[in-house]
Amino acid sequence: MSKQVLFLHGWTNRRPEGSWQRLASVALRQQGHQVHYPQLPNPDEPRFSEWAEVALNELAQIAEANRGEEVVVIGHSLGAVTWLKLVAEGLAPELVSRVLLVAPADPELLIDIPDFKVDVASVRSQGSTVVVGSDEDPWQPNGIVETFGNPLGVPTVVIPGARHFSLSDGFGQWAGVINWVNDPASDLSVR
Repeated sequence: MSKQVLFLHGWTNRRPEGSWQRLASVALRQQGHQVHYPQLPNPDEPRFSEWAEVALNELAQIAEANRGEEVVVIGHSLGAVTWLKLVAEGLAPELVSRVLLVAPADPELLIDIPDFKVDVASVRSQGSTVVVGSDEDPWQPNGIVETFGNPLGVPTVVIPGARHFSLSDGFGQWAGVINWVNDPASDLSVR
């Protein structure tokens, strides 16, 4: 059955060719899924209100067009933090059934963009949420499990050596995320 998938990219991201989000978007569309991958405004100087507006508008359009499809949100880095803040502020619509938070940036490191600050421990995850991170991510100095997995009380997958899951880290093709959209029991570590 087809799904509705929303990707929320991270800080300074302009959806470059070869990035795992772009490659996964194309592959999922080819499989018949409805994929939304908006360019979030001002990626170099993001504002939560602007990113929230785009994310919520995309989700509203998904809701309007939805004919019983499962709705999946995949956020990377600041996109994952954006999702957490939407949930924390009670703005995230309930139509989302699954969420994948990829390498969310530790909110304590976001001093240059304080309006993205969120108390992770206060967030009650919506839908079935999974966090995936690396053992070598500079945006998670205390580790993905300690910073996000434990406070959120959700399953956490650690992929050794993936760093921040960015194209500059050599993280392009990622079959695991495509497989996960189709089957949440899939192994996210598959490249």
